Amino acid sequence: MILKVSNFLLVVQAFLTANGSFNPSVLEDEMVKCHTGVRVNLRRQCDAYRTGTSEELETSGEYPELEDGCNTITWREANQDNNWGNCMEMTVDEEFRYITTNNVPDYYMNPYCPIGLGYGYCVPQEVTCFFPDLTCGEDNGEGTTEYGDIWVPQLAHFKIPLVGNPTRADRPGDMYDAVLVGAEKDMGPAQGVAINGINIQGPNDAGDVSIDEGGFQLACGGHVTPPTTNLDIPGPFSGSPPLYHYHKSPDCLAPFKNASIGY
Repeated sequence: MILKVSNFLLVVQAFLTANGSFNPSVLEDEMVKCHTGVRVNLRRQCDAYRTGTSEELETSGEYPELEDGCNTITWREANQDNNWGNCMEMTVDEEFRYITTNNVPDYYMNPYCPIGLGYGYCVPQEVTCFFPDLTCGEDNGEGTTEYGDIWVPQLAHFKIPLVGNPTRADRPGDMYDAVLVGAEKDMGPAQGVAINGINIQGPNDAGDVSIDEGGFQLACGGHVTPPTTNLDIPGPFSGSPPLYHYHKSPDCLAPFKNASIGY
């Protein structure tokens, strides 16, 4: 799977470069690693697409701040009276939207296991299983319960042009690349952000296997990443708790529900 995707990316790049339109802001090997789901020490290799760390963007003065408690809210504390733990703030200037979010959905999420309680986190379509020692429903650290995994807040920042231009000479472009349109983000694999502040990571799970091909069932188009805080990961990095994100259309949000009833 990785080899096929890698070859496809190289063919596309060669075609677009020949036509003078493809000018990625990251190196070719970094592009391939992110698009094909390569992991090193269990981490997606997409940092080349970040325009800064969360701390750097937060201290730039361009992004709005979240209320106290937004980054410490827990799944057990979330309810309809506190917007289910969701926090998102947005400001605009003449050119861009500036979004700060805690990546918590603004609706209830059931504990989640990708292929069933008591099973692992890998499907047969994956060439390499990166989580052979994880079993969903066991105590795998923060963001886990006996019934499955739950979200944990994660601060993120996004700067997005107010007006897009799909007719630009350098389109189509790299779907992870924010630099070429003047955008910013501190979450490498994110391709965008939904109206409720949830990051969008495209139709493939971890860049390699199609969500549909893998048989993942996603309520409202989203799920959480595997919990890796208890795993022994060589430094300087450490594991991370489950991060909520979208792969498909979030059809439980108002624009989708309104469309279905004719508003």
